[in-house]
Amino acid sequence: MGAATAHFISKTSRSKILLLDRYGIGNDYCSSNDVNRVFRYSYGGDEYYTRMAVDSLGLWRQLEQESGQHLLTATGLLLIEGEDESANKFNEASYRTLLRMGLGAEKFEEGDLKKRFPQFKTRRGFLDPNGGVLLASKALSAFTGQAQARGVRFLQDQARTINADRLIQVATITGETVRCRKLVVTVGPWSNGLLTPRLPSITPTRQQLIYFQARGGMDRFRPESCPVFFTDKHYGLPTAGIDAVKVSPKELTEQVDPETANRSVDMEQVEACRDMCRRFIPDLAEGKVVQTKVCLYDMTKNSDFVLDRDPDNPNVIYGYGFSGHGFKFAPLVGKLLGELALDKKTGFDISRFTALPFHRGPGTTGSHLGKG
Repeated sequence: MGAATAHFISKTSRSKILLLDRYGIGNDYCSSNDVNRVFRYSYGGDEYYTRMAVDSLGLWRQLEQESGQHLLTATGLLLIEGEDESANKFNEASYRTLLRMGLGAEKFEEGDLKKRFPQFKTRRGFLDPNGGVLLASKALSAFTGQAQARGVRFLQDQARTINADRLIQVATITGETVRCRKLVVTVGPWSNGLLTPRLPSITPTRQQLIYFQARGGMDRFRPESCPVFFTDKHYGLPTAGIDAVKVSPKELTEQVDPETANRSVDMEQVEACRDMCRRFIPDLAEGKVVQTKVCLYDMTKNSDFVLDRDPDNPNVIYGYGFSGHGFKFAPLVGKLLGELALDKKTGFDISRFTALPFHRGPGTTGSHLGKG
C-alpha cells in the first residue's frame, strides 16, 4: 500500500517523496510479494466493497497502460457450494448482490457446472464473471517502477519512533532521522508498534499458502479454462504467474508476533488442503507441492480497513488492517491515502474506515468478506 500511495502522490503532486521500507521493496517478509492474489467483485451482501472493487478495476487497467505490463487476468470467480452454512450464505448473497447491481452473475446446478468447469465436483456453484488473478509481485514492481521514474526515493531502513509534535520526525533503527511535513504509515502486521493510543490495534495472524501441480497435467487449470475458486474453508487460483494452483485456507486465526512468526508451512495445512481437493477438485488432491509460502494478515476486530488521519495529528495518515482482503484494492487505497496526505477530499467515502474505535462497525466473522 505504501508503494501504491507513493505512485499516486508522485502522479498528482510535485512533492518530494521518500518511501521507507525495513527490508526493501519486494522482500520475502512483504505479504504483497507473492506470485498472485485474488480479484473479485463478490462480497456477499456488502455492496460497499463491491463498489470499491469496481473503482479498483479501472485503476488496475490504468496502471497496466502506464507501465506496459499485464497485471490482471480475468478468469471469473467460482463460488462452490459445500457444507459450510456461512460460506453458502456468502455465495448466494454475492450472486444476488451482483445481479441487483447489474454486474453479472451465473448460477450452475451440478450437471451444467460439470460441463462448464469439469475440474470441480459440487452440486451447485455461482460464477462472478468479474473475478480474476492479480500478479502481485509484478504489480508491486509496476507501482515502484512508475514512482521511481517520477523521482520517488527509496530507503531501506526501519522506523523506530514517530515524533509529530511539530515537524514530523521519524527515527530509524540505524540512527537516521527523517523529517517531513506529511507521513503515511502502511506497515501491515507491524502496525501496533507505530500506533498512537487512540487508534484501533490489529492482530497479526499467520496464513499458509500451498502451490499444487495436478498429477494428470495442468491444462485444465490454466486461466483460460479455470476460474479463481472459493470452497467452504479454502480459496484457490489457477496457474497465473506460476505453473501451479495456489490453495490456501481462508481464515487461519493463529495469532503471532511478526518478529518471530514461523515462516514455514505446517504439514497439517498441506493435508487440509488435500482433503478439500478430494472433495471439490479431485485432480489436485494427490498433486505435487511445488512451492509454499507464509504471509501475515493484519486483522482488525471487524475486518474493515483503517484509512484515516491520526485523530491527534492530521499530518500523520494511517493505512492498515487490510485483514487478508486488501490487495485487490491497492491502487484505490493508494489514491485515497494520497488524497488524505495532499489534504484533498477523497474520491470515495471512507467514513467506514475511521480511525476512531467507537465509530467503527461491530465485530463480525470473516465469512462475509470471503477472504482472498
